[in-house]
This record gives sequence, structure tokens and C-alpha cells, in this order.
Amino acid sequence: MKKGSKPGDLGEANRMLILNRLRLNGSMSKADLARELGMSFPAISANVKILIEQGRVKESGEGDNSLGRKSTLLSFNEEMGVVVGVDVGRFWIRAMAADLLGKVLGYVKVPAVSNGNADELHDIVVGVIRQALEKSGKSEDDILCIGIGLPGVIKDDTILLAPYFPNINLKEFRNRIEEEFKTELILENSVNMGAIGELSEGAGKGYDNFIVINYGVGVGSALVLNGKTYSGSHNAAGEIGFMVAEPMKLRDSFEEVGVLESTISKEKIEKFISHDNFRQEVELLVEKYQANDLYVRSVLDEISINIGITLINLCAALDLEAVIISGGLGTAFGRVFMETWRSMLGKHIPFPPKIILSELGNKECVLGAIHRSIEHLFVTRDII
Repeated sequence: MKKGSKPGDLGEANRMLILNRLRLNGSMSKADLARELGMSFPAISANVKILIEQGRVKESGEGDNSLGRKSTLLSFNEEMGVVVGVDVGRFWIRAMAADLLGKVLGYVKVPAVSNGNADELHDIVVGVIRQALEKSGKSEDDILCIGIGLPGVIKDDTILLAPYFPNINLKEFRNRIEEEFKTELILENSVNMGAIGELSEGAGKGYDNFIVINYGVGVGSALVLNGKTYSGSHNAAGEIGFMVAEPMKLRDSFEEVGVLESTISKEKIEKFISHDNFRQEVELLVEKYQANDLYVRSVLDEISINIGITLINLCAALDLEAVIISGGLGTAFGRVFMETWRSMLGKHIPFPPKIILSELGNKECVLGAIHRSIEHLFVTRDII
């Protein structure tokens, strides 16, 4: 026992170890837990008894041991509460309620804030959380944590570098949501949340080092290094919209919309897409490219080359296993230019990564918010 620790602290720590092992491994017997965790059988039995009484662990059947009395299998009780994930996007706000293993119980999406009003944003987020809860069949009292993905760089209760987002007081926003639902709120960059979603349920499963490039209205990315998201010194890692692929585009002063984002989004795409019907307009743009519309081909080919150069520089610096492309424009253009990007990487770096399109259907952020919330409960021991 560490100096100064109390018996109760040690018991809580042991129960956390048991709970987390059951969550990650599935059903286990007491003997299995004792072997896996290096704890005595009596210690396991005593702590399991408490966890069952608290409703955190449940008996879930018999083991398949061939000798002696059949062992009782124990499982993590994923139904003892819910977490809620929210993705605040430019066009849509999505919310999910899930159990403590990440199984989705309710999902809704509603149009996003249209006029840049902070009060309207609060009301829509509160409303979409309640709708997801209603679909899940759970109540507000069941919520153990809420995770919300927001655009821009979140630093010291301020959102930076999000020119299209409402100007809100983040501390006030956090306090209002926490007070509304009487639970803890986690705020994180939406693309970082998306990377957690890909790591947990998407194309990032099985990889320790990858980047998610989200290309929609703007462009951003999130890094997973050694199995963990990497945020950088100012929470601004992944802001690839500020990268410069051509010497002629170097600037004399800083602007909030970076060179790459301006090149592949603002300057090139906005003349084709009004955002009123984003998906259909993107599909039409791709159809024009495939039908050999000369102007569209010249525009998209230039965008493709800029993305390819960006990928070369990122992968040369980071030695990644995979690049995951997400977002409405990213997945649509990826289907057209995937082989171009693979060829560019193969010709310029020694160990080209796999390039994979996201298959989570724009739900990677809200799924990431679910899993970020679950991990938070275990890291902070709030689950106990």
C-alpha cells in the first residue's frame, strides 16, 4: 500500500481494475480475474460482492470448466447508466445516447444554428440531447457523462480558428449544459472526436498511428499516435488547413483561413456548392468530373494534387500506418482520386501508409464523443 493511502482507496482501486477488465475482456470468472489481475481470490470475491450489490457487475452464466463445480461468469453491467455524444457541425447537430459499452440506444440529427446565436446553440444542443434520450428509453437521471465535439481549437474555455461558428462564451456554455443535466461535460475538437470514433469503431481499428483528414466545408485533421489522440502544445495539432503546398502562395501576414483550406475549399469549391443541398451538389460535381467537364476537371485535378502533396509531407514526417479520409468532399473525392494519391505517396516516401475512406457515414464525431465519455468515466473513476 502506498504511503498515506487508505484501505478504502485501495479497495476502490481494486474494484476499478476488476470493472475495467470485465468491460474490456467480457465475461470472466473470479478465478480468471484473480489470475489476470494478480489479486488473491478472497480479495476478488470481496470486491466483486460489492460491485454486484452496487449494480456495476452482474452474474451472466456458467463457465465451461470441465472439472468440478461450474464457475459463475461475471460481466460488466453496461446498462447501469448512459453516456451522450453530440457533434455540433456547421449544417447538422447529431446526438447519440449509448450504454457503457458504446452500444447506440438512440440517435437523432437536427439542422444546426443558422444565425450565429449562442442562446440558440444552447437550446438546440439541449433539445437534441433530450431527443436522443427519449429514443433510447432512458431518463436524464441515467446520464453519467456528456461529450460534445465542436469546431476549431478549444483552449482556455475559448474556441479559436472557427470563423463560421457562433461566438460563444465556452465556460458559460459548459456550465449551462452541466447544470441542465446535472452531469459532467467534456468538450473536444470535433475532428479529434472523429479520430476516437474511427479508432473505436471505424477504419482506425487495429492501427496505432494514423491521421484522419476531414474534408468538408473546410479541412482539418486529427492525429492518433501510439494509440492516443495527439493535440499538440496549443491543442492545435492537425490544423492542416494552414499548410502551404506551393511557394507562390506564401503570405505576408496571418489569416484565419489557411492557405491549403483556401485553396481546396473556399476558392475552388464554393462556386459549385451553395451548401443548401450539400451531398447532392457534391455528387453532381463528381458526375461532371467523370463526364469530362473540362473546367470541373481542371479545378478538381488541382485540388487532388494539393491533397496529394499534403499527404506526402504529412506521411514523410509522421511515418503513419494509415490515412483515413472523411467528410463529404473527402469521401466523394477519395473515390475518384484514391489511386492518384496512392501513386504520389509511393513515388515520394519509402513507407507509404494505407489510404482508407471512412465508412461511418458522418457519425465518426458523435461516436467518438460516446467513447471519449466512457473512457473519461474510467480514467477519473467516476464510474465508481
